[in-house]
Formats: sequence, structure tokens, C-alpha cells
Amino acid sequence: MRPLLPLVLLFLCSCDDKPAAAPASPAPPPAAELVNTPGFSGHNAYLHCAGICRLGPRYSGSPAYEQQLQYLEKHLHAAGWETARDSFHAPNGVKMCNLRAFRSATPAPLLLSCHIDTKINIAPDFESADDGASGAAVLLELARVLPDAQVELIFLDGEEAFARHMSETDGLYGSRHDVARRGSTLPRWQINLDMVGGRNKTIAIPSLDTSDFMYDQYCAAIRATGFSEEKWTVWPGAYMDDHLPYLEAGVDSLNLIAHFSGSNWWHTTRDNMSRICPRSLHESGLLTRQLIHQLLNAASAGAQ
Repeated sequence: MRPLLPLVLLFLCSCDDKPAAAPASPAPPPAAELVNTPGFSGHNAYLHCAGICRLGPRYSGSPAYEQQLQYLEKHLHAAGWETARDSFHAPNGVKMCNLRAFRSATPAPLLLSCHIDTKINIAPDFESADDGASGAAVLLELARVLPDAQVELIFLDGEEAFARHMSETDGLYGSRHDVARRGSTLPRWQINLDMVGGRNKTIAIPSLDTSDFMYDQYCAAIRATGFSEEKWTVWPGAYMDDHLPYLEAGVDSLNLIAHFSGSNWWHTTRDNMSRICPRSLHESGLLTRQLIHQLLNAASAGAQ
């Protein structure tokens, strides 16, 4: 049986709402401008998160969702990535659109994903900063520093259900569509990012949805980055999230997701930029970058 990393109990999720105990690392410069650094910048990811949140609620089919696509395309193109929109409709007729980014027409073995839609009918000022924007912000900053053509990015629509709660038939529309679209050309691996920017977050990958290989890669990345095993841990269960359709199709998937059950911010107006910390985004970017390095090395060595 696979050993579990130290597990932080769900009642500790409230620590996400406390002020950061230490300054962000790296510290953001005084000017609110993107910086050109050789490595991943939590400051840049923070600015991207804020830029996306300023658009307002970005639910599927909304004008703000279109503006978000344009924002992502602008920065992806500036970083040298090609993009493609993949439009489709949910069963209820709502127009949806996934955004793919790639450096080569050759299918990549590794897919990085996040969802960019927000829950509908929350409030006119709903920012959904962590549950959506934080993952997109990390992927955008990774796009700036990733030179490798063996990685594809996808910004997924329709993760959120139209009803109050997700179900087997309501939610994950974008990831289900993408899996069906790819047919037999699925990636070898997928890393999904969801709620990765909260202050004092605890990332807990789902044990029941994680293979031994990806669990080992996750543990190795934690050791390589020197991060706390109390803040990067394992949840002894499963999640219904955008990794699931890929996993069910045979893709070896890893879902990097923060504890959120029982929180007082999820799907409320409290999920705003006051929750987001540059240091937290920086750590999520570094851990993901380390995982990319390990997986692509495994691909080169013909491992697994």
C-alpha cells in the first residue's frame, strides 16, 4: 500500500483565509508591471490573476469569458505559443470554448490544464480568483519560461456545473469534449491545476485518482523543491475535476488542487484577490515546473 504524506485535516482549510505569515517570495517589485526573469515569477502570475479577475464573472458564453480568451491569447502569443480555439455547445445550448496552446503540431506527451470558467449566478462582482483564475495565471507564467515543444497547454471551459452542485451529467464539459475530440491521440500525462494561489494553501492530490507512478513523481518534486510535506500532501479520496475525463480515457493524470471543502470562500464573493498570494502562486509554478522536468526526462528515457 502506498504511504500517505502527512495529511492536514479539513478543519485546517480555514488557514487559507488568514493573512500570509511571511512576505511573498520572490517579493513583487513596486511597479505593477510584468518582469522579464529567467525563471518562474510569482509576481507575474499574481498580475495575470488580477488582470483576469478585473474582467468580472467569466461564466461560459459571457462577454467577460471572451475578453478572458483575448487576454490569454495576447500573452501566449507574446511568449511564442500558437493557439487554437475549440468551440462547442453544452447539452443545454450554451456556447463554450476551450483554448489550446502549443509550440509544435506534433502531439505533445504532456498536457497542462486548468479551467477558466466561473460559477454562474454568484454575484455581479464575483472574481473567482482562486477557483479558476489562479490556475490560468500559473499556466500563463509557465508559458513564458517553458521552451519545450513537448508540452501542450489547455484552458478549459465548462468545468463548473450549471446546477448548484456538480454531477455525473453536469460539469466537466470542456475536459470531456477535449478527450472526445482527441480520440486516439491523447497525451501520455496530464497535470491539472485548480485553486493553486490561495494564502497558506494546502495542496492535497486525490489518492484514489493518482497512480503509483504519478504519486512517486509528486513526492520527488516535493523533495526537489524542498517544500513542506504538510502543505503538499495527499487526500485519501477522489475529486470530480478536470483530470477525471482524461484519467478515465487512460491518461496518467495528476490533479494539483487545494483543500476547499468546508471553506467559507468557495463559490462566494470571498474568492477574490485578497485570497491570492504571489508566494503561493510562485510555489505552485515551481512545483509544476519540476514535475514537467521529471516527466519529460522519463519520456526521453522511455520510462514507465
